[in-house]
Amino acid sequence: MTHRAGGVPRRTLAVVAGLGLVGSMLTSPAATATTLPADTAGTSVSAADYEDGRYIVLLHDAPLATNPNTAPAAGEKLDVTTSAATSHAATLARAQDAVLAEVAAEPTHRYDTVLNGFSVQLTAEEAATLATHGDVRSISLVQMQQVHSDPTFPDGSASPMTDVSPDFLGLRGEGGVWEQLGGADTAGENLVIGVIDTGLDYDNESFTEGTVAAPPEDWNGDCDNGEDGSWPDSACTDKVIGANYFMDGWTSQGATPAPGEHVSPTDQNNHGTHVAGTVAGYPLTLSDGTNDYDISGMAPAAHIAVYKVCWDMEYQGESYSGCMNDDSAAAVEKAVEDGVDVLNYSIGGEDQGYNNDPVDEAFKSAAAVGIFNANSAGNSGPEGNPPNVPVGNNAPWVATVAAATHKEDDSPTIAGFSSRGPVDVADDEQNLLKPDIGAPGVNVLAPVVDGWGEMSGTSMASPHIAGLALLLKQAHPDWSPMAIKSAMQTSALDYTNAESNDPFVGGTGFVNPRQFLNPGLVFDADMEDWDAFEADVTTGYNYNTGSLQIGALGAEAPTTTTRTVTNVTDAEVTYTATFEGPESLEVMVTPETVTIPAGESAEVTIDVRNVDAPADEWQNGTLSWTGEGQPDVHVTVIARGEQAPPGEEPPPEEPKVERVAGDSRYLTAQELSANFPEGVETVYIASGQGYPDAMSGAPAAAQGKIEVLGTMETPDGNPAPVLLAQQDNLTNATHAALDALDPDNALILGGTSIIDETVEAEVVERMGDDGNVQRIQGANRYETAAALAELFEDPSVVYVASGVDGAYPDALTGSALAGADDAPVLLTKTDQVPQATMDALESLGNPSVMVIGGPKAVSDAVMEELGATERIAGEHRWGTAAEVSAGNYSPDVPVVYLASGWDFPDALASSALAGSQDVPVLLSKDNAIPQVIWAELDRLSPERVVIVGGTEAISAEVEEQLNERYPDWVG
Repeated sequence: MTHRAGGVPRRTLAVVAGLGLVGSMLTSPAATATTLPADTAGTSVSAADYEDGRYIVLLHDAPLATNPNTAPAAGEKLDVTTSAATSHAATLARAQDAVLAEVAAEPTHRYDTVLNGFSVQLTAEEAATLATHGDVRSISLVQMQQVHSDPTFPDGSASPMTDVSPDFLGLRGEGGVWEQLGGADTAGENLVIGVIDTGLDYDNESFTEGTVAAPPEDWNGDCDNGEDGSWPDSACTDKVIGANYFMDGWTSQGATPAPGEHVSPTDQNNHGTHVAGTVAGYPLTLSDGTNDYDISGMAPAAHIAVYKVCWDMEYQGESYSGCMNDDSAAAVEKAVEDGVDVLNYSIGGEDQGYNNDPVDEAFKSAAAVGIFNANSAGNSGPEGNPPNVPVGNNAPWVATVAAATHKEDDSPTIAGFSSRGPVDVADDEQNLLKPDIGAPGVNVLAPVVDGWGEMSGTSMASPHIAGLALLLKQAHPDWSPMAIKSAMQTSALDYTNAESNDPFVGGTGFVNPRQFLNPGLVFDADMEDWDAFEADVTTGYNYNTGSLQIGALGAEAPTTTTRTVTNVTDAEVTYTATFEGPESLEVMVTPETVTIPAGESAEVTIDVRNVDAPADEWQNGTLSWTGEGQPDVHVTVIARGEQAPPGEEPPPEEPKVERVAGDSRYLTAQELSANFPEGVETVYIASGQGYPDAMSGAPAAAQGKIEVLGTMETPDGNPAPVLLAQQDNLTNATHAALDALDPDNALILGGTSIIDETVEAEVVERMGDDGNVQRIQGANRYETAAALAELFEDPSVVYVASGVDGAYPDALTGSALAGADDAPVLLTKTDQVPQATMDALESLGNPSVMVIGGPKAVSDAVMEELGATERIAGEHRWGTAAEVSAGNYSPDVPVVYLASGWDFPDALASSALAGSQDVPVLLSKDNAIPQVIWAELDRLSPERVVIVGGTEAISAEVEEQLNERYPDWVG
């Protein structure tokens, strides 16, 4: 087929069978990503560990989508044009420039919205250099990926074409989902699907023969005409509202477009057009001269944004068809900036884990800002090509979709080509079910270039789920992507045959729109849950999703996991849990019956035990929650492992290293508050989303300082815990801490943009008429720190640390020291001293100034402007923490607090506690303790070591390493 120059095709079925992709599907020599573990600084690597090639390099600091100061509020879209966003983007760019300067390389792509990093051509020596850079989180070879369609079928394996999808799925007709949403003309309206694929045949009638509303008011996308005139201005309409293309990943290596390929968002391959039509094509009636076929996208009133990343290319005399994953990451970045609501990614590569590709990380950030991500599972099942390659696109934050066949009068089965689970990781890490769900994916009739045709693959199943997610988002605009995914999972239908009902084949079942609008309960998750999953995949079965998989049941006792269920009905409902499965698998839920008010959540414990099956045998069943007047909530359970006696637990090992942690930063702060001496008089309340106020408030909290109203007196009291609040919510954890502590005074840190008046009112109400509630604030973090410094009377020394985002660790360790010294912490910019900081120093009587952190955090010029007498600094944050400790604390300290140097929120409240006890705070990486910190721990020989934060902040492996060294310090 060739692309037409213009005109509208006749509405006849030009192609009905056997449609294949244009171009070859060759594997790139550099197709496998070699991602290093995070935090590679200080590890032993050399050029021999790498090869010359193009890499995606990611840095530690959070991108715009997940940075606390730039991330959108729940239910809102990311705005990259705010002053905070542009400032943070500039900060990220400077850090990227500094890393690039190490190798004098020019990047192909830069990322700052969903990733923080760049793609770049490197020699093996340069790759090794960047891998050990302190700011580099990971480095991975660029992959060439491919679209997941048109697998090879054995004779007889294909099923009748699925133009009947809207009927079979319960969308069309009386009482159908479309009617519940106002009809086909409004199904998906005001929502945008972003299709990352091969482009779009923009003037196919599936995208022109209908009407939709104008683009949403918050749409920020645009249309790029390209270089060859194949995407005219008229191609973008109210239906197709965005069009961009990304090919630098190819051309930067010297590849050129193959003959017939369009250097524009225009499709010449068919795949992207077919996918987009399946999601949101207009309803049409087609004819092949004998039969009529009623086709439609799942959300026909939705808008379409095109992101072309897959190309037919020529390179060194060879032909390639594929998609470079650094281009795909750039497409996700643009889609998030544009304001899409759902993304479809029917593309995959050699994905063999739960998250081993920067594109996975890009989708993580997209999900964090409310974008649902549908991904194809792959076409390498037992009848696939190649066969028997495990399922791909397995990140927890995406919906991984298997391909099913179906007829209008029969139940579906999974296609032989659809990739199977389990995910290809170690047995004890196989703790999340993939694929997630099945949808139509065999002989799907949808638009292609110059007409319509059938295509097969998980590529075709994924856009069904993407379109259905738009309908769920329309019905429930306040639901998160994971709540939408949960609603699909727990309401899914069984398949026709036993093979398809194997969870590794069909996930939790075949998608069931007839029920998913009202699922009763959902299992929700967010960034903290994803981080926790990645921090320790061996306990990943605790991830809060609508399935339960345990890869290695223990022999000593049942394996215990938890789930949080949220009632999304408008009434209180009592649910009772039951399990149906083989007698050799025992699943028990506590409490068995739970009553949940409307909109509220409850936590349940699930114990899973292998009774008498072989240890290497996977067993599965269904755990159901039944509530009066509500549909049953079904959760697929699949487990494998050793046999265990019922109810017996091994004797607990005597604890050595302690851990103070909750399931969230707010709960961790609550747990820390319980470690303060009895008789707490004052609490400090700081933001758990914007960190600087808590850092600079810790020294005053360590001394229990509070301004006596009506005087300038600032008496010292008992040490004050630092509790955390959200901007508009005090949180249940903080309420509970206030109840337990019963303080007389509460000091709120920061202005109303950080902690608003509603939270202050909650505190006032909680404290009662006799309570003293104050707020210390400035127009920014620097002014707030200056205002806090006024609580100190004639300090002999003032500590100054960087207040710039990402440089908080220096203030974290420095504020513990300042608290012990009864000295304030002031904040500065890297290259400029804020006026508020200078004014504060003058008002304090110009005490001696001690800078915490190296010249990259606080420049020499700033140090001179401050009149600082000394700088405490190491080569990096770990070294600075060690230097702070080494110069101020003697051996045999009673306790050392160990906090994350990357994941700050859990550690925010630890500095006040450490300062009150005159002990240090040291920093760890999430998966390893830096050598400089080991050396300082050996010097200190602490009597106790307390880890602050959960395993997502500091892993269980680090705790185990500490326990091994612990006897050397106290023995």
